[in-house]
Amino acid sequence: MNPNDFLYGRKGPWPQPCPDHPYDEAPGVIHLPIREWIEWWLRIGARFVILWPLLTPIYFLLSLFRPGLKEVSDDEFHEYLTNSMMARFITPNLDELDKKIFSPYMETGKKYFVVDLDPVRVVETFKGIWVSPTKTLLEESSPGNFKVLCIWMEKSASIIEPTDGDAWKLAKYFVLQGGALCATMVVHPLQHFPLDSINAITKTALPKEHVLFKLLHEHMQFTLPLENAVLNFKMSLLHNDKWWKTYAPFPGPYNGIRDLLVEGYRGIRNNDSYPPYTYPRRPPKIYSGYGVFLDAYYETIYQFVNEVLMTIPKNDIHVNNWADYINAWIPGFPDSEDIWKGKTLTEVVSYYIWDVTVGHTIDHHNYGQMDLRKVPLRIRQEPPTKATKMRPLKKLQSPVDLMRYKLAMKLFFGPTVLTRLIDAHYDFKDPELQKSVTKFKQNLRETEKKLSREGLNYLKLEDIANSIQF
Repeated sequence: MNPNDFLYGRKGPWPQPCPDHPYDEAPGVIHLPIREWIEWWLRIGARFVILWPLLTPIYFLLSLFRPGLKEVSDDEFHEYLTNSMMARFITPNLDELDKKIFSPYMETGKKYFVVDLDPVRVVETFKGIWVSPTKTLLEESSPGNFKVLCIWMEKSASIIEPTDGDAWKLAKYFVLQGGALCATMVVHPLQHFPLDSINAITKTALPKEHVLFKLLHEHMQFTLPLENAVLNFKMSLLHNDKWWKTYAPFPGPYNGIRDLLVEGYRGIRNNDSYPPYTYPRRPPKIYSGYGVFLDAYYETIYQFVNEVLMTIPKNDIHVNNWADYINAWIPGFPDSEDIWKGKTLTEVVSYYIWDVTVGHTIDHHNYGQMDLRKVPLRIRQEPPTKATKMRPLKKLQSPVDLMRYKLAMKLFFGPTVLTRLIDAHYDFKDPELQKSVTKFKQNLRETEKKLSREGLNYLKLEDIANSIQF
């Protein structure tokens, strides 16, 4: 084969150690073709340049007249923890520290879960702003249903219970703050950055007419420039270093916020809630309807991917090379020997497509629907003890804090879908594979209908993006 058979003439993007954290974060893809940058600037970057100055005074005025936080009821708190993107943190794996902290609240014969938001300990906050690692103990009342028992506040070394008045009200905000930080900067980045190596290697190492290239490339548009901008641009929302960066909402400066990504990728020693990253082959277990929703779409994608990949002969040299290249960069990704065992190839490809479409979109959509005055990123009061009296709600988040949060949600956190999964075009030459595409889209619609009948309406099919593009 000659270079013209490849997208970038065998000179395309390739992974390398991440510049800021070469040993502690997923590999980065830094050197990109100019046409990918042009496309990103025209479709995505320009939106930021236009909306940032236009929305800043509007959001400041809105926040000035409606500052602070809103009260969060116990029912709302329960809903956030168990029926949103924060449900990703629910785990039955209580480590020794969890058991030691919560032993007075646990009874023999009952099943307990924990929401552990320890990673926020690495955040160094700005003056007057606080964060605290928390652990929330849940009792399973019936399969998939939980009762919130109490909250451990690490910074104040206190266990706060629902009967503790102001302390309980304030503790809930710290849990929700930790959930937002850990979702956006610890867990969700694992859906972004480790998969960039697959994106780059697929574009560079697979021939354009290969079935695997056609299957994957459809889901790679916009992603690499977006990831590069988030991690490496000085104008990124991660950089809270200038007062005029009115879209930077985090509670502390760059170094501590960036360290949250390290916590997710490297894992936390002796903490079963945060193992080191290894490439998944299916969605992680989520103890919620949120997880049922995600699993249903994975199975639909898996069925389609399996039909397509069955047309590739075993030990295809291009797939072998592709797997070995990726195996060198992504922990847990199978090499050219393991890729052919059982349904491994189908599993790793299905996970990639699921991740960059359904798995990624739903978190942004769900976060975008949350009330920013109930799920803060900045809290202007110290973590509570049982005797704490809470400041007035309007003092817990300043107008500037809220303005920054609103801008970040509009420009970065909330979804802006440019291309949709349901419109995916795979350009297969084989008529039978085109029939599989038609069947796939029919099955996606049937999956949406089935989930809707079950009351699982987290995200409309028409709102699922075709790639990581926000």
